[in-house]
Amino acid sequence: MAGSQYKREPQFLDIEGSSYDEDSFPTCIAWSLPDGQIKNVLVMPDEDWNPQDSNLPDETLQHLYDHGVSGIDIIREMNDDLDGKPVYIDGIDYDAELLEKLCDTFNEEPTFELTPITSLITNKKFEEIMDSKNLIIQDNNLDTKHAEHNVLSLLILARENQLL
Repeated sequence: MAGSQYKREPQFLDIEGSSYDEDSFPTCIAWSLPDGQIKNVLVMPDEDWNPQDSNLPDETLQHLYDHGVSGIDIIREMNDDLDGKPVYIDGIDYDAELLEKLCDTFNEEPTFELTPITSLITNKKFEEIMDSKNLIIQDNNLDTKHAEHNVLSLLILARENQLL
């Protein structure tokens, strides 16, 4: 069959951190694939991040140790999935700083570029984009504390803005 019905979607990323302090470290990362699927992974804390000094409850920290994936494995998987592509972030969190901390810890470089959502949705101001995203979150009962929900809301936002 000539041609493909496959439509490549923009790719998005969101990183949840242990806090909003400068000592914060990544705890969960979600990113979307070109077909719109979302990968979501817990991050095993690295000892260099002094997780024992974080404000995370002991049971949350233990959950990250028990179910988290090594940072180096996450970086490699993200690089495989996102290589050479612009990856859009909403810019309201510390995504860039948390990604940098993750990569610096393992002496790796991302092979993709974090790009603000405003370079994808160019016909609206940042505040309008965030208002639309917040409505999507509310309408779909999403929780902004979950990285995969933030990525999903950005995918829906792109679809609603007919960017797909």
